[in-house]
Amino acid sequence: MKRSIKKQTLILTMANGIVRFLGMLMRIVLSRLMGAEIMGITELSQSVHMLAITPLTSGLPLAVSRLTAKAAPRERTKPLEAGIAIVRTVSLIMIPLMILLSPLLARMAGDLRVLPSLWFSAPCILILGYSAVYNGYCYGTEQSGLPAWSELIEQTARLLLAFVILTTLRRLSAPWMAAVPVFSTMAAEIIGLFFVIGMLKLPQSESAELSRWTRPILQLALPTTAARLVTTMLRALESIILPKRLMASGLIRSEALSRLGMLNGMVMPLTLLPCIFTSALSMVLVPRIAKEENDPQALKKLLFMSFLCCGFAGLLGYGALFISAPLFANLIFRLPELTEWLRMASPLALIFPFAHVTGSVLASLGQQKRAVLGSIPVSILTLALTWLLCAQPALRQKGVIIAQGAGQIILLLWNLLVLLLWFRKRNEDYSL
Repeated sequence: MKRSIKKQTLILTMANGIVRFLGMLMRIVLSRLMGAEIMGITELSQSVHMLAITPLTSGLPLAVSRLTAKAAPRERTKPLEAGIAIVRTVSLIMIPLMILLSPLLARMAGDLRVLPSLWFSAPCILILGYSAVYNGYCYGTEQSGLPAWSELIEQTARLLLAFVILTTLRRLSAPWMAAVPVFSTMAAEIIGLFFVIGMLKLPQSESAELSRWTRPILQLALPTTAARLVTTMLRALESIILPKRLMASGLIRSEALSRLGMLNGMVMPLTLLPCIFTSALSMVLVPRIAKEENDPQALKKLLFMSFLCCGFAGLLGYGALFISAPLFANLIFRLPELTEWLRMASPLALIFPFAHVTGSVLASLGQQKRAVLGSIPVSILTLALTWLLCAQPALRQKGVIIAQGAGQIILLLWNLLVLLLWFRKRNEDYSL
């Protein structure tokens, strides 16, 4: 059992490492070919894109993974097929709505140049929804290799497509140039999805057999989806207000957009590098915890080992980012001012992994509702701190880093408190 966890985590970590490397390479290529201001436009559209795909990519894969792991062998495809039915129904409503509301969303974002990006985001609702459900099934059946290969294929295709389009169509206007990453994502996700479907070759069941699975999937998925939707909305709002608050600090709009692109497109992704490991660990833990939750001793041992590995990854990421900040700033991004930003943000590389893993553990234990009670207020607090701090001329983008750090520390403490209360209640139940 331990060997299985280690093997799956190692496979996913290696795959995530290559995927993140390709993602970082893509950001470097985009920053060179598009410039910081157009990167800022892309980040504005990315916030709306994430908001659009969140309903189908947050709670569903966890629910499908948990139910698949606990299902009898002959019924393991039922959660997958019920999840697909949910994706189809939701997409039928959301895709036309997204297309119709795109002009309004662009105006709300404060820059009409994001409109082409939003059009390309609409089909991603269905495509990424399918991918999320299939990935949940793969993790539930411990076939972690398939999502890993799929992500590698997707990220490679995404990088190549973006590079070819930007170098071939050099006369693209700013709005369409900013839409290239979203279009590349859409096309690459289609390729990755067909790869997974082709490799699984699963038989289809009658829809009547799936009705009894729909309700438990929704019960598990909705709390996580609701929390993620609220936090994503707040992050989207943060990306919208951030340029305005930077302008309030004395910057012109083009400089404010450039700083948004530098912060969200260059600095923050580097702080998430330890999540290469913790993302893999989280996905492997979900089905394993579902099987071990009735054995407190085995569960505690599993969690202790996971938190220990998480701490090691976080410390390594923090140290590496702090030391290599000048290298990223001067050699890779060619923006010397990023050195100070990266070093200030480096402690986030230690905090993010713990908050990520503890949130996944609570979802695995069915404690999504309690987790929501912490994550939503923390997101609101983070947004409020961002609003207050980044308008200060002495702080500006540093205020966002401070707000993120404060929010993640509070979220981590809340998750640990909920986990402690769950263990205490479980021990009381067993003592009775």
